[in-house]
Amino acid sequence: MLPVILLALLLSIMIAVLAAGRGSGWTLAFAVALFALQMLVVALRLNAPFWGSSPPATEGPATVACAQTNAVLTGLVYAWGAIAMLATYSLTPLKWQHWWQYGAAMLLIAGAILLYAYVLTAGRESYRSPRALEVLVGLTAAQGLAVVIVICWILVSGKIHTPRGDWAANEIFIGGAVMLAVLSGISILTYRNLTRRPAPA
Repeated sequence: MLPVILLALLLSIMIAVLAAGRGSGWTLAFAVALFALQMLVVALRLNAPFWGSSPPATEGPATVACAQTNAVLTGLVYAWGAIAMLATYSLTPLKWQHWWQYGAAMLLIAGAILLYAYVLTAGRESYRSPRALEVLVGLTAAQGLAVVIVICWILVSGKIHTPRGDWAANEIFIGGAVMLAVLSGISILTYRNLTRRPAPA
């Protein structure tokens, strides 16, 4: 599914840059929705099989495989946000003084999460222990709560309708936050379903 995600990411950012350059908030929202919809389809396709009574076979424990998959998806959302932010404000006349700080921060978070996804299966056994996965679920829940608060704050504060140059950044923030909230919920649902299932005799 990675090529499909990367294609959607590329198209989304291309449309976002064109939209920002023309000052079209609706077109930029469409670009954000394009990537968000693709991520939702991929996340459901990869996680839904594990919500039934007979999950598919995986190489290694299913909980670890799903944790790694969802970590990669989460990292790609942060990467999309970083690239969208950096491209929008560096390739268009749109001005906002904090664009590079937020873009760089999201890029660092994306790198850290993707590195974690790698060491989750290639690293030491401690990364795959039930305790470590429980900590990961707790962090995922905290992330979901945090991004919901961000969404509410942006909407209530009216920043989404601002005439200033950060209107594009706010649309990117909301789109990324919605994707992260949905991914967090899906990840927790998958983990809880797998850990509640009785171990085979």
